[in-house]
Amino acid sequence: MTVLMPALMILVVGGMFVLVITMFRRNRRSQIRGVEERAAAIRLAQERGWSHQQVTYGVVDRLCGMAPLPLTGRNLRALHYITGDFRGRSFCCFEYTTGTLSVNDGPGRDRPTFWTVFAVTAPGAGPELVVRRPQTLDGVIQRGRMVQLRVPEFDEAFRVMTDDESFAFAALAGDVVPFLCADPRATKDAPIRLHNDELLTWRRGRLSPRDIDERLNYLCDVLDRIPADVWSTA
Repeated sequence: MTVLMPALMILVVGGMFVLVITMFRRNRRSQIRGVEERAAAIRLAQERGWSHQQVTYGVVDRLCGMAPLPLTGRNLRALHYITGDFRGRSFCCFEYTTGTLSVNDGPGRDRPTFWTVFAVTAPGAGPELVVRRPQTLDGVIQRGRMVQLRVPEFDEAFRVMTDDESFAFAALAGDVVPFLCADPRATKDAPIRLHNDELLTWRRGRLSPRDIDERLNYLCDVLDRIPADVWSTA
């Protein structure tokens, strides 16, 4: 036993050392990949004539009201704020950092969490409306009243939150519901949120050029399917 204990300790310490080195290398590769992807996204913006700001303060305050952004905020900091036109609509996308993980992501209060947010301008304004996949704390923490559109496949797969049920039916119950049920971009957890006259989606992670066209096309595809007569132009 006395001979085995030192050997066992060496194995344990050696295993911990290898694990630390492996995690360090993995994090380092992830950081390098992130830097390269953001540089590629900036080049894409420049090639398309879009505007890019490394850091902005207060510009995204208008989008507050739901995570990953706070319910209210002033002079919020956003990174890599890109604006331009896409499929005839103005848009913006940016990185936003929170200090804690979301309620569904478990512990991690001391680690920053990076999000990429995309917003496309709608033809007009509408009441706050959110369509997303079900979450663990539905019914406990939510913005607006949960509405069912009486389409079983859709109601099982998505949650609709709004304080204006008639608008939700008018905007979604036609072409949007079957589109979201069938489109893989929606079923892989790409929430949408109508906030005033902008339609948003977001994902956890940092800005990547691969996401820009996919996410902006997704938002435009949803807007194309919302009837024109639901929008308020006042």
